[in-house]
Amino acid sequence: MILAALGIIVIGIFLFLFFGGSKKQQAAPKITLTVWGTEPLKVFQDLITSYDAYRPNTTVTYTPIDPADYQSKVLSALADGNGPDVFEIGNRDLPQWEPALAPMPTSTFAAEFDLAKLQSYFPDVVGQDFVSDGQIYALPLSIDTLAMIYNRDFFNSAGIATPPVTWDDFETDVTKLRVLNSQGQIVRAAAALGGSETSIADAPDILSLLMLQNGTIMTNADFSSAEFASDMGAGSTGLAAFNFYLQFADAASPYYTWNDNMGNATQSFIQGKTAIIFDYESSLAAIKAKAPFLNIGIAAMPQPKDATIAVNYPKYQGLAVSKQGQVLPAWDFVLYLTAYAEGESIYLKDTGFPPAQRIAISAAESNPDLATFAFQALTARSWYEADSGAIDGIFNTAIQSALSGSVSSGQALQIAQSAVSALMQKQ
Repeated sequence: MILAALGIIVIGIFLFLFFGGSKKQQAAPKITLTVWGTEPLKVFQDLITSYDAYRPNTTVTYTPIDPADYQSKVLSALADGNGPDVFEIGNRDLPQWEPALAPMPTSTFAAEFDLAKLQSYFPDVVGQDFVSDGQIYALPLSIDTLAMIYNRDFFNSAGIATPPVTWDDFETDVTKLRVLNSQGQIVRAAAALGGSETSIADAPDILSLLMLQNGTIMTNADFSSAEFASDMGAGSTGLAAFNFYLQFADAASPYYTWNDNMGNATQSFIQGKTAIIFDYESSLAAIKAKAPFLNIGIAAMPQPKDATIAVNYPKYQGLAVSKQGQVLPAWDFVLYLTAYAEGESIYLKDTGFPPAQRIAISAAESNPDLATFAFQALTARSWYEADSGAIDGIFNTAIQSALSGSVSSGQALQIAQSAVSALMQKQ
């Protein structure tokens, strides 16, 4: 009888553990997160596999979307109520996306991540771009910046031992690198600079950088109007930066070296018709694929003479969470990818892109292909743009108007300021 009783007890414990445990496991919530981005699936696959092991109850599905259609597809999906839980936004685009986003719930994740850790983990520009009213709206996996990409062979032939550090040095090098024919026409450009988006895809970015380097106040304090052309006197920093940019496409300038009729700047560089372009790390793979034997050098962006603080210009994506989605698990996923060492290291190993975390930036010193871009992230700055795409168009129009002579450079800049202010006042 005693043995029988013990047998019954053992069987009962077994049944409780088996079925009770199964019910407990079945009761654990299963979560499916949808993530949209512009990178190929292979870029996110290892990240997703790692996160699935970290959170076994969560399944993540990633959908790659053509960058040309990305914004319209995300907007349409959100409008229909079936958008992704997590999606990418550009570092200049928070003002446009903020109404659709859920900021990081500080009460839930305060022990893991907060504003103080944001500043210690990432360069300052991340806070400028992705923090609004003290709340974090997105976090990056990589930070790209404008840099000087140059043809070493042309530099060597011109007797230029090192790339220019200041814009004054750059002007001097322009006269050594460019090749003009007897009619003063450009045979080989020293640099793709001074033109519009017709020939230089990043023309508005370069102009913004020059203004920021020159100390231009781009907007007023409450972001209700633009200010970059407010003071049009002799000391106008915005106009000085604009005129500096335009001189390289002015045939009457001693530094004339480019015009929009020369075609695409990147193609001109690949074909050996231009010595310098200013572009992002993201462009390098395509350049090297098309011109594998080109002797390419990479240098930091020139800075104003006697500048005590370097200023560089960023372009990158941040992972953001839709307010329509599963906010807590979605932010858990974003933090795992961006703020934890595991996610960042997997992403950088798979892509070779410049890092975003400060600790990874310091480690990039040993990588000559990434060091320049990585360290420039520490001094990157941006400015508040109500609609980045529209502002690019406004700056492009200002460049074209000034180059054509239809208006003066001062008038073109004032027209641009009024147009940007009108965008800001619509918000």
